[in-house]
Amino acid sequence: MPVMPPDYIMLLNLQEELNIKLKEAYVGEASKGEEHLAEILIPYVENLVHELNKNDWSFGRYEYSGSKQFINSEQWWCNGKEPGEGTILHFIGFTVQVEWVPPN
Repeated sequence: MPVMPPDYIMLLNLQEELNIKLKEAYVGEASKGEEHLAEILIPYVENLVHELNKNDWSFGRYEYSGSKQFINSEQWWCNGKEPGEGTILHFIGFTVQVEWVPPN
């Protein structure tokens, strides 16, 4: 039986909610400098994902590309049976894109 993607509007709402939180974190911390932003980004994203997982999601990290420049830092999280499948959270700096990748 094929796996059905989540409701598209739910994905858009999730993306909007996460981007609002990321923007608020960035605005609140930007005056402390880029080095500080780079230090807090990964733990902040991990905490966001942890909060999602406490609310019926099941994301796990499947890829990470770090950088001392926070704007180039990328993190990918997914909730599929295999890495890179299901709902994908693609964080780039203090932004996120949410998408759906069906299983192979």
